[in-house]
Amino acid sequence: MIKAVYSLSAAIAIASNAFLVSLLFLPDPVPVQGHLWPKPAQECRGHQTIQLANNFKFNLPEDPNPRLRLAATRFRKRILRSTFQSPVPVDPALAAKEDRSLVEVAQLTSVRVDIEDNDSSLGLDTDESYRILIGAVEDADAPFEISKGDCKSIASTVSSLHGVIRARTMFGALHGMETFSQLVTNSPHDTTVKEIRSTPIVIHDRPLFPHRGLLVDTSRNYLAMTSLYRTIDAMAMNKLNVFHWHITDSPSFPIELDDTTDKDQPVASLPRDEDEDAGSDSDIQTETVPGLPLSQLAAKGAYGPDMTYSKDNIRQLVEYAMGHGIRVIPELDMPGHAWSWSRAFPEITTCLDGYPSYSRFSAEPPSGQLNPVLAKTYRVLDAVYEQVLPLFPDGAFHSGADEVNFNCWNTTESITSHMDARGIPRTEAGFDKILDGFIAKQHARLRQGGKVPIVWEEPLLNHHSETLARNKDVIVQVWTSAKNTKKVISQGHRVITGSADYWYLDCGFGDWLGNWTMGNSWCDPYKSWQKIYSFNPLMGLSSKEAKSVLGGEALLWGEQVDDTNLDTKLWPRASAAAEVLWSGNSEDSDTKLWNGPDQEEDTLRNVEALTRINEHRFRMLSEKISAEPLQPLWCVQNPGHCLWPIYDSKPEKQAY
Repeated sequence: MIKAVYSLSAAIAIASNAFLVSLLFLPDPVPVQGHLWPKPAQECRGHQTIQLANNFKFNLPEDPNPRLRLAATRFRKRILRSTFQSPVPVDPALAAKEDRSLVEVAQLTSVRVDIEDNDSSLGLDTDESYRILIGAVEDADAPFEISKGDCKSIASTVSSLHGVIRARTMFGALHGMETFSQLVTNSPHDTTVKEIRSTPIVIHDRPLFPHRGLLVDTSRNYLAMTSLYRTIDAMAMNKLNVFHWHITDSPSFPIELDDTTDKDQPVASLPRDEDEDAGSDSDIQTETVPGLPLSQLAAKGAYGPDMTYSKDNIRQLVEYAMGHGIRVIPELDMPGHAWSWSRAFPEITTCLDGYPSYSRFSAEPPSGQLNPVLAKTYRVLDAVYEQVLPLFPDGAFHSGADEVNFNCWNTTESITSHMDARGIPRTEAGFDKILDGFIAKQHARLRQGGKVPIVWEEPLLNHHSETLARNKDVIVQVWTSAKNTKKVISQGHRVITGSADYWYLDCGFGDWLGNWTMGNSWCDPYKSWQKIYSFNPLMGLSSKEAKSVLGGEALLWGEQVDDTNLDTKLWPRASAAAEVLWSGNSEDSDTKLWNGPDQEEDTLRNVEALTRINEHRFRMLSEKISAEPLQPLWCVQNPGHCLWPIYDSKPEKQAY
């Protein structure tokens, strides 16, 4: 519950856009131990504490999916071995309402997990909803929305010593078990004693968006498999469900592939007149196409032999992620960002490492792009996709296509000759056509492998791709500005949001170019958790347009990230994006999303969220995820005392 106590207007400059924010609300102190991140859609809780039995277990359906069985074992171990004690205090006034009369006599021995649909596939149409009942009874067909009257009735007394997680799919059950694990707290006197406070509990939960992602870049700096597994663990704790693996880029190509062997294929037939005898099958001539040394892409293009990902590494990570309710969508960025390909195949690349003036050919060093007019480029691409696509069973594949530099192609003789021979002008429109030809062939190969392509925004918004105009199922990821979401939707495409002005986690750490002394990075300022939490993926969209927003991603580019600081760059700021995508950032708006500073009443719940995200940060620490602090520990221990100051009408003059 939020209590209005003061009003303050302060001019705050955020991302170079100054606007007024009205701070209307301060929170009632709440007992945050056992409170949840992300916040559930619907939650009713009482005042009684019960104990979890030492032999607690999850009762699964008969013949459960192996992934569900592993998850139940994982959560049980996590709950029973946890020694986590939240540093956020319980408010004494509310703690006084807590009824502990059942602690010694009421033990929850099990939680039954009911699943309606045994389908184990995960995608945009998967139902991830779930319901939790602890010490309460509810009809299976009860409406999702819980009225205030029903909530009051539910919270009155513990009516059953049973626990149930109901879900349509295995993935909803996984989220339910994560929520349940957060409800269990350790006794402050003995961490072997597990308690569930504020029962009875009824939670009805489901996500706002089906695509809740995190981009991690393993090309600019290598990340060990242990770091990737730990990232999957953290994502699951935050109910994120898409690991966007930006696996290759200009600096390195870390995927281990196999060489291809020589093979015979028919020689391309010459044009014939319609009445000319085509000849028999025995007349068809073949030629031997030499194999391709694809192993050299990693052997020469990775940073070192111990900085690669084998096919088994990838398969195991994909399976691990699926067992945590997470899709893995890879990105092999091209035709730009391709210097790493040149180490094995210099003949299909161009504009390589334009030192010292790389900016002629690329957004950052090293420069290098694929040559889109050579037949061998597509032979190599087809061979790479033939091995890579089966490693990732998801139905989507990110094809890149960002920051393609036309000046690079304009200074490449084979490309300009190709254009001149076909009457393609060496203008922006002409190079748009060349780029679209590459995208057409690339997407055809992806579709042959059963994948729906995802692209960055430039082919649609900057280069007027005819391939995208014809294929409206291509998903477009917006990254330069949140305002571009509406532009993409207007052209008939579905959108993934999470642009640099809100959800780029690498911004604000200074530029990494050695001779740049200004101290700023291109996407300043630093994106604090508050800034991230304030983002509305549907801002400025009609209800019809909003249906085209699949969700969003928090993005961490890897120029200044490796195993030593991955966790601190990600968490808990990515947790803020996770809650926005799961349950929104506002209690009172129709969309559950904050309508921005121009609304009549400020409904952003960031103040209420602060104590919860502080506790969640320490919860992640207890699971060996090195989430960074958001405030001094004093502020964590004194909720509500570290907010923007409230002044009287005549504030005292400050001495400087």
